[in-house]
Amino acid sequence: MKSLTLREVRPPTGRPSSAEENMMKLAEALNARKELEARLTRLEERLHASARVQEGVEPDESPDALYAMLEKAAAALVEIVSRISLTNVETVVEGRILADWIAERDVSWRRLRVLQSALRAAAPSYDRHGGPGSVRSVTTFSTARRHAELDALALRINAIDARIQQANWETELL
Repeated sequence: MKSLTLREVRPPTGRPSSAEENMMKLAEALNARKELEARLTRLEERLHASARVQEGVEPDESPDALYAMLEKAAAALVEIVSRISLTNVETVVEGRILADWIAERDVSWRRLRVLQSALRAAAPSYDRHGGPGSVRSVTTFSTARRHAELDALALRINAIDARIQQANWETELL
C-alpha cells in the first residue's frame, strides 16, 4: 500500500528546509490532537477548582491565566484538526481517500456494536422462578448467521484499521 498526498515529500538526503522541519506525520498529528484534547480537559478541571473560593481567599490559580491557556490550546486544536481533516481528504490509499476509509471503519464499528447488542439480547435467559405458567421466549433471527456476520465485520474492521494506521505513519500532514 502506498499513500499519496498532494504535497511533495522531503528528499531522502540533504538538510531539510525550515518549512520541512515543521512537517509531521499524520500519526504524530493525531497524537498531538489527543494531547490537546486532554489539555483542554485538564484546563476545564483547573477552571472549576478556581471558579469559587471562600470570601477573602485567593484562588490557587488565576482564572484569567487559565482562560488564556484555554484559548491558546483551543486555537492549536482547531489548527491541528483542520490540518488532519485536509490531509484525510487529500490522501489516497488504494484508490480511496483516507476520509472514506475512516468513515467506513467508524460506521463498521457502530454496526459491530449493534450486532453484539442484538446477539446479547437474543441469548437465552434462565428464570429460576419459571414454572408451568411462565412464558417461553424464542429468538427471532438466526444467531449463527449473525455471529458469522459479526466475525466477518470484525475482520474487515481490522483490515481497514491496518490500512489507516499504515497511512497515518507514511503520510505527511498538510
